[in-house]
Amino acid sequence: MVPQSYYRCWVEVDLNALRDNVAALRRRIGARPRLLAVVKADAYGHGLTQVAGALMQTGVDGFAVANLAEALAVRHLGGPGWPILLFGAALPFEVPKIVEQNITPTISTLEEARLFDAEARRQGRRLGVQVEVDTGMGRVGFWHETASGQIRQVAALPHLHLDALYTHFPVADANLTETRRELDLFLGVAAQLRAAGVALPLLHAANSAALLNLPDATLDMVRPGLLLYGICPVAPRAPEFRPVLSFKARVAFVKDVGAGRTISYGQTFTAAQPMRIATVAAGYADGFSRHLSNHAEVLVGGRRCRIVGRVTMDQIMVDVTGLPHIQSGDEVVFIGRQGDAEVTAGELADWSGTIAWEVLCGITKTARVPRVYYGAAAA
Repeated sequence: MVPQSYYRCWVEVDLNALRDNVAALRRRIGARPRLLAVVKADAYGHGLTQVAGALMQTGVDGFAVANLAEALAVRHLGGPGWPILLFGAALPFEVPKIVEQNITPTISTLEEARLFDAEARRQGRRLGVQVEVDTGMGRVGFWHETASGQIRQVAALPHLHLDALYTHFPVADANLTETRRELDLFLGVAAQLRAAGVALPLLHAANSAALLNLPDATLDMVRPGLLLYGICPVAPRAPEFRPVLSFKARVAFVKDVGAGRTISYGQTFTAAQPMRIATVAAGYADGFSRHLSNHAEVLVGGRRCRIVGRVTMDQIMVDVTGLPHIQSGDEVVFIGRQGDAEVTAGELADWSGTIAWEVLCGITKTARVPRVYYGAAAA
């Protein structure tokens, strides 16, 4: 574990758990499909550079990112050999750098494809691209109804190479009937293209939820995001995956509060009886949402303790009545384990009325909340 430190609020990232999750994914999908590690959004708040560097040692086959800045960070870290897929649409001014750095763009329109083809010709290159088919997300990609004819035109461009065709499922965590329908639509487009003589080296569709819920969607490559970090997007929780991230802070102050006293802004909490209240050195500026006020639970002294009053910018008040040993400097766990107790990112999401993805990505990424890495890959 991480030794005692002077941090007031921090995140711990267990790179051994990350490595074990990759191994668990590989056991689940088998040896043939490729594994594209999704490291967008600063590796879901875990730290892009450190996580991608560790993943390069685990046998993943490439990386997927959301924007050019993330792609360039991975390229700088790993050198020219790593496949890097850029989700979403590229902005026109990004095209020259994408081609120069051999980043694989997602193609969603003929205009976009022609822009990349012209730039690749200008640079004397042939650029690998992937094409997305929209089967129900309503975001980027060619609509499935007209995709075949348009993608044939993309494949004919002389300075582009069609590396893969993919789609993205919007409800793989909630509606398998609809997800199967979307998979069939996608495979139908692929069949039309192959019948027309278009080579499709790779097909991929499976995000984390589809990996768990719909094995037929594994195809030639999978794109785990949340599952890579040990969080299951569907119930029941798959026990072979371990959370990689813990979010912690420290008790800064403890005081006794008499019956009738109010706590925090707006005086939304009034003590019904004498209480012991710990003030914790973290708040919504650190990524602990104000929506958690008055009902979320954290771990203190190995027990679940309730937040009382509103979460403030820099401090949180916690009911530690019945824990007389709690003192300034003691560890408080927002996400993670303490003894036999655990609070998960999913629980924080439920209490906040959001999703685990947002909870992880919302943890502050400044000096207020340093990331502390441990495990073999951190050496």
